[in-house]
Amino acid sequence: MKTRLITAGIGIVFCLGIFYLCENVFKFTAAIALAIVNILLVGEYLTARKLHKNFYILIPSVLFAGIMPFAVFFSFFMIPIFVYAAIIFFFTVIFHQEKIHTDDVMFAFGGVTLITLSVSSISYTACKSDYVTFWIVTILGIPWLADSVAYFVGSAIGKHQLAPIISPKKSIEGAIGGLVGGTGGAILIGFIFTLIYPNVSVNYFVLGILGFVNSIVSILGDLTFSVIKRHCNIKDYGSILPGHGGFLDRFDSVIFCAPIVYFVSRYVTIIWYS
Repeated sequence: MKTRLITAGIGIVFCLGIFYLCENVFKFTAAIALAIVNILLVGEYLTARKLHKNFYILIPSVLFAGIMPFAVFFSFFMIPIFVYAAIIFFFTVIFHQEKIHTDDVMFAFGGVTLITLSVSSISYTACKSDYVTFWIVTILGIPWLADSVAYFVGSAIGKHQLAPIISPKKSIEGAIGGLVGGTGGAILIGFIFTLIYPNVSVNYFVLGILGFVNSIVSILGDLTFSVIKRHCNIKDYGSILPGHGGFLDRFDSVIFCAPIVYFVSRYVTIIWYS
């Protein structure tokens, strides 16, 4: 527990530094930071199936992961997707009898595309919107708060397993606590934001709905990547974050949530000048 909290504290300080740079110095900082995170996530994902040893899969996947957060910033994101698909399936055709198996390719292509598009939606939301900090904190904060509250509630009073085969430690009580924590956390993020920027108003109703929906979706992301871990016979995706595992163990709940916040930021008014 102590190690988990220390790691979280260091991560929060690091994130705040990135937020400051994005908000006050250079929005492109978000794309740089997210490109690094994306490469780490993709690397851990491929390593889970030992595909990091297959350079015909690894190299195109890592390049795709690193390029996409910048591509969405400049609005040409369709080109890297097409090129990545063309290259990896070209290698599949050429080396299908020797170095590449179709099931490995589909595992890599599906997961890498999902992770990369999700992280890239964070890059677009951050770089193309006002109040970068608000949107990034909303994207990361809701699923992480939901996950943290679910963890503590489940540890304290959890008795009924939510998905006993996939993730035996998760409980229904914890999931309910996570819904409350994520919804309340979204409203709290909005409230703190208005304290920092008094000239801005927040639609708490929409923010609360977003928090509730993303709290549910975060559970889907968590369980999805837990299924993959079981399939690959691993406990964690990595050990780079003491007490948490790998980056993908920390970001699995964010992956399905980020695109939802992206669409909300584009088509629904949550914040406006008073």
